[in-house]
Amino acid sequence: MIFSALSFSVQNMIVKELSYTMGTGEIAFFRGLFSSIIILALMKAQGIHFSKEDRGTLLFRGVMGGSGMICLFIALGGMPLADVSILSQLSAFFVMIFAAVFLKEVMPRNSVLPLIIIVVGACLVVRPWNFSSFNVYSVFVLIQAICAAAAYTTISKLTGSGKHHQYEIVFYFLVCACLSGIILMGGHFQMPDEWEWFLYIMLGIITVIAQILMTDAYAYANPVIVSFVAYIAVFFNAFWGFVVFNEMMTFMTVAGGLCIIGGSMYLTKLKHDRLAHAEELTKHKES
Repeated sequence: MIFSALSFSVQNMIVKELSYTMGTGEIAFFRGLFSSIIILALMKAQGIHFSKEDRGTLLFRGVMGGSGMICLFIALGGMPLADVSILSQLSAFFVMIFAAVFLKEVMPRNSVLPLIIIVVGACLVVRPWNFSSFNVYSVFVLIQAICAAAAYTTISKLTGSGKHHQYEIVFYFLVCACLSGIILMGGHFQMPDEWEWFLYIMLGIITVIAQILMTDAYAYANPVIVSFVAYIAVFFNAFWGFVVFNEMMTFMTVAGGLCIIGGSMYLTKLKHDRLAHAEELTKHKES
């Protein structure tokens, strides 16, 4: 998960670098194109086939993931890497809400306080009360967090059925992102130069590596520990922002980040404890 977080942070760094010379549509298109080609090659090499079930759900996951990615890329062009990474963690907040509303999952006990802390943290980072400090790009990150939460909730449903390989789910997301990029370009295509072609290819490769590493982490390790370790992505993004783009974090951003990350980690632990308790009750009844 540490290497996955590092890979995703490098992805964000490349996107931000490309955003200075290329449009969001081109970035989304090439990222989706190269990554989907790699996924198709991996599926063919491993003998993985597309399923004929839940195509509507797969498409919905793809649209949500693709829309979220577009919003993320737009935000990276106008916000510091650390700020974008911190606000992206709000997806855990929205996952909890969506799971309760759409999957009928029971909210863990004592979850109200961490939810409030997360909202306070988001306000500290966004600072909507101060027009001079408010960054309109933060709205795109919030939309991305909502879309990501919807996608994660859908993935939970898809993987729970056991009928869909992770590569298939990711492929739908990448194709939708690629199509979204075409729509954003609006018929005005900007041809990359040699350096930009290199960055696009690296972006496609790193994206797939990050996805595979994240999948393996959740498959072979304690999901709570993996979720906690994933927050190291904020450090990696802050590091690249400082070293490559000379970005500095403000006190309000740090304070808001601690609230968001701390509240999200506590929510994750509460949810895990509730699921573990439910499993124990089920085993006790069966015995």
